[in-house]
Amino acid sequence: MKIKELKAGYSQKIVINNLSLEIQKGEIISLIGPNGGGKSTLLKSISGELKTLGGTVMLGDEEIKNIPLREIAKRMSIVNTQRVKPEHMSAFDVVLSGRLPYSDLLGLYRSEDYDTAGSACELMNITELKDKPFSSLSDGQKQRTLIARAICQDPSYLIMDEPSSYLDIRHRLELMDVIKKLAGRGVTIIMSLHELELALEISDRVLLVQKDGKTICEEPSKVIESGIIKDLYELTDEMYERVKKQLMATCYVED
Repeated sequence: MKIKELKAGYSQKIVINNLSLEIQKGEIISLIGPNGGGKSTLLKSISGELKTLGGTVMLGDEEIKNIPLREIAKRMSIVNTQRVKPEHMSAFDVVLSGRLPYSDLLGLYRSEDYDTAGSACELMNITELKDKPFSSLSDGQKQRTLIARAICQDPSYLIMDEPSSYLDIRHRLELMDVIKKLAGRGVTIIMSLHELELALEISDRVLLVQKDGKTICEEPSKVIESGIIKDLYELTDEMYERVKKQLMATCYVED
């Protein structure tokens, strides 16, 4: 994926200004920054959900806005913060819906689609929830189901906005393991995270999204060593020292 001079925002109000970034196959990129800084807007612009105000997003040699929606759905899956409310669907039905881009004109699934959905359920550890109504699940169970649906699409690019939302500590850690496995298979992952320690631990690079629309992309170790976290979140000296100690204790930093 290549992002060139991207301007993202709403109604001509630019939130992200002139972002240029080349993302490699299987790379994990995490967006971090204060609430309202534009992380969700940027993810929507990258995925094509939101029309850009300038610049381009390329998937291979094609600009994303020129790729048919069905083809995009085969290459890219999205997990966002909006809660879907499917009626009369089991958790497995929701996961299986990730195979719609591969179904025939009547929306019928093949046996391999069911197998792929089953594998996604196993990967997200929700097999025991398969037959339960989606509406009856807890928020955390729903989140894991929606991530399984995105995985079921068998994407080359996985875009996730706060995927760890609603998850307890165990399932957050399990999700990080799943993300590593997917990246190891060549899936490119771009996500926003509020948990700095998770972002710095799992990511190949971290994209810091600032309130003024500027962005900085760095390796995790450099993010800690440079001290840019302090300015990003407008921390006091005391706050920053506390955060730094926590990050140093949980993340690997090169000497």
